[in-house]
Amino acid sequence: MSKTLTFFSWNVRGLGQTCRCGDVLTELLSARPSIVALQETKLQSLNTVKRSSFLPSRLSSCVTRDSSGADGGILTTWDASLCDMVDVSALPFSLASSFTLRADDTRFTLTIVYAPTDRADKPLFFSVLASIADSTTGAWMLIGDFNLTRCPEDKNTAGFNSSEANDFNDLINALGLIEIPLTDRA
Repeated sequence: MSKTLTFFSWNVRGLGQTCRCGDVLTELLSARPSIVALQETKLQSLNTVKRSSFLPSRLSSCVTRDSSGADGGILTTWDASLCDMVDVSALPFSLASSFTLRADDTRFTLTIVYAPTDRADKPLFFSVLASIADSTTGAWMLIGDFNLTRCPEDKNTAGFNSSEANDFNDLINALGLIEIPLTDRA
């Protein structure tokens, strides 16, 4: 890749309030990311007026996985001067978008997840991730809110589930994923 891309991922916990949309817009204007992944938008649909309330104009290209009721919602938006979306696929708990860079036609896939919080749904989530990995070729980035922890130090409350963490770590290892350190956790 001859062009540097920057990625921005945020669990926004709902975009229904004007003040939250303003906060998101301010952060995106400041960070100037190439590609943005928002989870838990809680938007059942996205119109032009709503989109302009939280996305800078240079990030006008976007795809969504609408929320189901007041839960979920995933949005991917990108700077169309840098890349073109080639394909998009919405599966349970995820939104996968394939892009090509305008600079050199490099192709990559970005999968955004908003994983279930219900333990009973975790096996299905793991299965979906494995199927996405099996069907993805080339460069792949997987980001989002996994609603899982890998070790007790990742948890900011009591109630660490070691069995669930072991399953998650086993999946990460089986898929050959590399964890990118989290910055600016706030």
